[in-house]
Amino acid sequence: MFQTLRVNSPIYILHKEGTPYVEQGTVVSVSNPMPKFPMPNMQPFGTQAEMVVDVVANVNGQQQTFQKLPANKDVEDSLLHKIVISTNRDAMNAEVVALKQRSIDHINSVDYHQSVILGCDKILETLNPEFAEKQRRDKEMDDLRGQVAEMSGVLRELMATIQSEKQSAKSAKKTE
Repeated sequence: MFQTLRVNSPIYILHKEGTPYVEQGTVVSVSNPMPKFPMPNMQPFGTQAEMVVDVVANVNGQQQTFQKLPANKDVEDSLLHKIVISTNRDAMNAEVVALKQRSIDHINSVDYHQSVILGCDKILETLNPEFAEKQRRDKEMDDLRGQVAEMSGVLRELMATIQSEKQSAKSAKKTE
């Protein structure tokens, strides 16, 4: 738990933005537990005040402050900063496995989402004739672009052949 951390205790920070990576630091100080909401009337009626602590840690030679970590938990997932902070390695391992599994699930759902997109396009074509016409025009434009690109390639080859034949003819004249 964050409130039981002591000086020189390890702390783990998982950075989830971009390519994930983990940093390990050592605790420099931990504040005394304090209520998450300083004003008593901000606490929902009949509930006990959630306690938080501030932790200062030395991470890669720099001191970082992690504020309002839940005092009675081992892991805090900061959506705002896109990091996960943990007091122990096993909890961090579980977070990394969960992050990896979410990505695997997203990759495995690509086919499903592509079929949803196709199905929605068909429904939109049925319900909205303007959408169907736009789809038809877009496909026609893509086909025309492909044909123009193909014709450009053929023209380049033809020009290269003509240039080559001109060069051959000049060479043949010089040898005569």
